[in-house]
Amino acid sequence: MLEIKDLCINYGADVVFNGFNLVIESGQTVCILGRSGCGKTTLLNAVARIVDFEGSISGQGRVSYVFQQSRLLPNKTVLGNIVYALGEDKKANEQAALFALNAMGIAHLKDKYPSKISGGEAGRAALARAFACGGDTLLMDEPFRALDIAVKRGIISRFITTKSPACTAIFVTHDVEEALMCADRIIVLGTHPCNIIFDTMIDIPAAERDVNCARLNAARADVVEAILM
Repeated sequence: MLEIKDLCINYGADVVFNGFNLVIESGQTVCILGRSGCGKTTLLNAVARIVDFEGSISGQGRVSYVFQQSRLLPNKTVLGNIVYALGEDKKANEQAALFALNAMGIAHLKDKYPSKISGGEAGRAALARAFACGGDTLLMDEPFRALDIAVKRGIISRFITTKSPACTAIFVTHDVEEALMCADRIIVLGTHPCNIIFDTMIDIPAAERDVNCARLNAARADVVEAILM
């Protein structure tokens, strides 16, 4: 269980979080939405402990992070980027890296350098890297934004089927449809200081969802209304 308790973050006079609390059950996929600048990315950064904060965050274990930018090393191939992130056992790591690239549908790019692939392909490589690295908590900041709708649906389907049931996934998105496709729980954050203004569970297994069914249509309307508040 990941627990955020009394989180406080400010940048000068700008108070982003002030006594923020959130508990996420192990293995859940949680989508976080909200208006631009409300603190979504800052929340992920706090969980990853790459920003200073007051309060406590516990239970995240080992973290993998997919940033908004792919952050691929320019002097390594797509495969080399993943192998490098995995550590020293090159032979075993190449197998794990190739498995992840296959899952993302980009194994054919393994020998390409980041400068020779598109932004969407780089994003998929970053997702493959995070999936290969594994961990107890997977953080993703708008991971599918550069993908066209057909590719996005395929990647989300692979994410649903390949994510370990024990892995807690938290991802930020501006796309309600992404959340409806894969989230066990959808949270909408309000503006500064950041607070939870909407929080709902989706009780239909992700692999069995029709995003246009009555239950998800109702959830879609509620999420949109919350974002527009």
